[in-house]
Amino acid sequence: MKFHEMPYQRPDMDETIAFFKKVKQQLEHASSGAEQINIIYDYIAYKKKLDTTIGLASVRHTIDTTDQFYEEENAFMDENTPIITNLAVEVSRCIYHSPFRKELEEEFGTHYFKLLECSLVLNEKAIPFMQKENELVSKYSKIIATSQIEFEGKIYTLTQMTPLLQDTDRNRRFLAYKARNKFLEKHQDEFDAIYDELVKVRTEMAVALGYKNYVDLQYKLLNRTDYNHEDVAIYREKILKTFTPFSVELRKEQAKRLGIDDFKFYDIACEFQDGNANPIGDETFIIAKAKEMYEDLSPETGTFFNFMIENELMDLLAKPGKRAGGYCTSFDEYKSPFIFSNFNGTKGDIDVITHEAGHAFQNFMSQDMKLPEYIWPTYEACEIHSMSMEFLTWPYMELFFGNNVNKFKYTALKSAISFLPYGATIDHFQHFVYENPTATPEERRNKYREIELMYRPDLDYADEFLDKGTYWFLQAHVFSTPFYYIDYTLAQVCAFQYLIKYLENREQTLQEYITLCKAGGSQSFFDLIETGKLKNPMTTSVMEDIVPTLDKIIHSIKI
Repeated sequence: MKFHEMPYQRPDMDETIAFFKKVKQQLEHASSGAEQINIIYDYIAYKKKLDTTIGLASVRHTIDTTDQFYEEENAFMDENTPIITNLAVEVSRCIYHSPFRKELEEEFGTHYFKLLECSLVLNEKAIPFMQKENELVSKYSKIIATSQIEFEGKIYTLTQMTPLLQDTDRNRRFLAYKARNKFLEKHQDEFDAIYDELVKVRTEMAVALGYKNYVDLQYKLLNRTDYNHEDVAIYREKILKTFTPFSVELRKEQAKRLGIDDFKFYDIACEFQDGNANPIGDETFIIAKAKEMYEDLSPETGTFFNFMIENELMDLLAKPGKRAGGYCTSFDEYKSPFIFSNFNGTKGDIDVITHEAGHAFQNFMSQDMKLPEYIWPTYEACEIHSMSMEFLTWPYMELFFGNNVNKFKYTALKSAISFLPYGATIDHFQHFVYENPTATPEERRNKYREIELMYRPDLDYADEFLDKGTYWFLQAHVFSTPFYYIDYTLAQVCAFQYLIKYLENREQTLQEYITLCKAGGSQSFFDLIETGKLKNPMTTSVMEDIVPTLDKIIHSIKI
């Protein structure tokens, strides 16, 4: 079904509540495992339909945050999805404590019960906190989506400013940078207030649910069954020792390449004196070339991308009122992934058509899973599919960049390498915040500045406002999904491994990747790493091992 044809009707909450309660009673009174299994399959079908309805409201709201109808629907969902989540938890509790556990495990697998266990941390006490949390996140998103930045007599959104921040004219990109920062400074009090309230609400929810602070609760809600926050702290140290010095050296080379002695933060986005590699065509061109690319890459990717085109499952162009960033979600009732982004004429457009398509491809390959919980894996495993697809499509990048293909590859790899210290910064900051929930906004900003200089010691903003430790205002994950950021770094290390293997044996690596995608979320992160024939970034020396190889690869690219 085409996206615009997918019907939307606000859920009737009385009927919804009644259904969940009925399922719970049926499970409690079932006399056999077979009976419970049938009940669960009926529940799955209903839940897919309900989740698709919620997803449609969310996606259509993010496409145009000024659309009054879907703004009201979004507000309705902000209030009612916590109620639905709690009802689902009560059903999960019944399944988890089933007297027919053995039969259920045989049908659905043991990993299902690990996921159920994570969800059981919630109960009805969480509902008012989750409602307030949703309201605050929507408030933040609206400020970003409706941003208006005046520059050179024109009005831009934050997303539309991106090409200006890469301008080859150093003074022009500096002025664009100052205009962007002026917008952030204008809204500083709002961002600080929203975040301060989010931290308090989340901490109060954690305490109400019996946790010391929000950290352990959110790790459960992220379904992290293989590792804890102490393991993550050790992993961040690995990044600090390996990728921080690597990134600093690459920026020194960039400064030399640009002929700049006093290299500043606003110079980072400009890689070459004669300009960055940008796509040589518009949205229509990019989609046509992506179709050609995915059809040639493999039969599976070809089928997938044609499905996306035929069913209009992509909304790609940046426009006023559209939520910032990019994401992939799915409407599982229709077995349909969906890609949202903000094309702006930069290499980021191709990052999206590969990154988000990696997510969408995995979802497409996993749609026949027995359980909806198995369609998507946990976040860090999800990001392996997306970040690896960015590299697996390298042989086709000339389609998009022409003679500048090597510039693109160099920039893409350098950005990926440099990202790890930034990802560690965001994660480290969030752990400080939720381990010290009474810190003031100023104390948080000061701590952010301290942490970012640890992971990126050469950082020079040349801007009084950002020197206060405010750059994280731009990172939506900090507001919307705490601790979902280290995931990208873990996945990036896995994607680097696929890149190295791909350069040695293209066909075998592609099949390993497709096998991983087909596994969906049927295993934990550590188990999926093994399924994908990858080394674990947390438990092995793979990071230390791959840095020299990445150094050789990036310096072998002729630019």
